[in-house]
Amino acid sequence: MNDSFNRETREEYNRDFFNRWAGKYDHFRISRWFRYTQELTLQQLDWRPDGKLLDVGCGTGHAVVVAASRLPQGKACGIDVSPAMVGAAVSKIPRELAQRMEFREAGAEHIPYDDNEFDYVICTNSFHHYHQPQQALGEMRRVLKAGGALVIFENAPDLSLYTWVWDKVLRMFEKGHVRYYPSSELGSMIKEAGFDDVKLRVFKNEIWKHGKLFASIQVWAARVPVKSNGSVRMLGE
Repeated sequence: MNDSFNRETREEYNRDFFNRWAGKYDHFRISRWFRYTQELTLQQLDWRPDGKLLDVGCGTGHAVVVAASRLPQGKACGIDVSPAMVGAAVSKIPRELAQRMEFREAGAEHIPYDDNEFDYVICTNSFHHYHQPQQALGEMRRVLKAGGALVIFENAPDLSLYTWVWDKVLRMFEKGHVRYYPSSELGSMIKEAGFDDVKLRVFKNEIWKHGKLFASIQVWAARVPVKSNGSVRMLGE
């Protein structure tokens, strides 16, 4: 059973798997789906020209490029456990955005940035790979500023029997897959990590869109609380 694999085994498998996939990642039919999910995730953010964004599990960096184009006085960064993915992302940095983009090789459980560094953190299509998901959420919260926004895109096994069964299959045969989390569980995990204003922004099944036959999706948005005069408020209130 997949549950017997430890963190090191999963990380090694994921690193090797995505290293092999990196050269083809942008050319599969499913690549259109990944770009769609990244852009859907970015749509949940309220952009500031001088904001700073981190994409956790950035792949070849599509979301980071899009974010950098929307942050003319800011910066967009990405981390990925696969050095080949990071290399592919670096090779795609547009010259005009080079000063506003950065990629590093790292996993979600140990983000190589300082506390309170980012205004936005996003995570698309990778949360199900994390052996220590609560630690990953804690790291995302740590690097966010007070009032900073988190958006997570994931599959939702509670939306369809197909996705529920597919999750079970992956957990048995895919070493790098931990699990898809039902929406109520993922929302609770985000709250337990210390986030506030936790909202399920998108929750739906999609059929034959953007190169994928079927998908059950959930998109969560949350913020780091801001303390003011002994009370907690959200930035912008």
